[in-house]
Amino acid sequence: MTDTARNFWVGSFVVVSGIVLATLMAWFGETPEWLGGNEWTLKIAGVRELRGIQSGSPVGLNGVEIGRVKALEFIDPKRPDRGATIVTRINDKYSIPQGAVAKVYGATLGIGTGHIDILVEPGTGEYQLLPTKGAEIKGEMRSIIGELITKDLVDSVQRTIDNIGSFAASATPVADNLADLLARRPVSEVTAPGSELKANLATVVERIDQLVANLNVVLGDVNVQGDVKAVVHDLKTATTELRETMELWRTSSQKIADNLTTGIDKTEANLERSFVKLNELLDNLDAGAKSLATSLQVVAEGRGTAGLLVRDERLYEAALLSIQRFGEALATAQRILSKFESDGYITLATPSSLPFTKKIPIPAGALDDEGSTRDRAPSGVEMGTRNP
Repeated sequence: MTDTARNFWVGSFVVVSGIVLATLMAWFGETPEWLGGNEWTLKIAGVRELRGIQSGSPVGLNGVEIGRVKALEFIDPKRPDRGATIVTRINDKYSIPQGAVAKVYGATLGIGTGHIDILVEPGTGEYQLLPTKGAEIKGEMRSIIGELITKDLVDSVQRTIDNIGSFAASATPVADNLADLLARRPVSEVTAPGSELKANLATVVERIDQLVANLNVVLGDVNVQGDVKAVVHDLKTATTELRETMELWRTSSQKIADNLTTGIDKTEANLERSFVKLNELLDNLDAGAKSLATSLQVVAEGRGTAGLLVRDERLYEAALLSIQRFGEALATAQRILSKFESDGYITLATPSSLPFTKKIPIPAGALDDEGSTRDRAPSGVEMGTRNP
């Protein structure tokens, strides 16, 4: 390789390395100030501890990167406890309103670099902007992990831990009881005279095992097997008969239900016809009542023959006179009957020109307990003559 070619490749490598270095510096915030373009200075004061913030750390405004950190300075180099000031360079095309607050976040888990977020609360109307010279806002140190793990989350985790502890304390007696339940405890020890042990799960399993063994012994007998087969056959027969009985009961129930439904339908129809006739009768009675009311109204008003008769005073007086005379006639008839009863016979006079009378005796049996001759007929006639 000639010197010219070697010099060309070395020069090309230096140029490419410079371009790569400039690109990396721009990506990671190490761009020199003379390459930064038009920017203005913003100071962030009030931060006591700066962890993970260094020159070149990005500065954002509500999530949008607007500049980078230029330098870190103490407010008073003689009093470091008063905090430090972060000097940033903001691009000219961005403005920050007054009242904005900077939140400084350090490197997460000590990896990488920190960043600064300037938050502007939403407001109404116009607001004043910070001047581009001597601008300063307040800042506070924050932790990303602290914001992810909020106080509510910590309280919730603490409550969860407390609940787990309470559950563990409550579950301890249950675990002890479960251990006692699963402990090995043979039947012989439980049933031994004077033993205070109580049966547990192991005892029950042992007894079930003995029961199964006894069943195997019993079922192994040929005679027992025959009896079991007979019992199974009887159960099968009983099941079949029960099925047939249930089917018959279902059919009978269906017929009864159908008959009841038919009877109810007929009864409903008869009741409906009866109600129709009753309504007709009530309508007729209503019509008759209305007609009677009309007639009575006509009579009360004195219209028609009946009305004239009712309102005629002479007819009223004649009726009273007739009733009076009828009463007098009844009194006369009563006196005549009393005389007949006292005489014991009825005298019938002949014409006044002849001195002849007829006497009709009243039989003794014709008299009732009170000596009355009413509703009795004479049994004979006695003829006689007398001089007047």
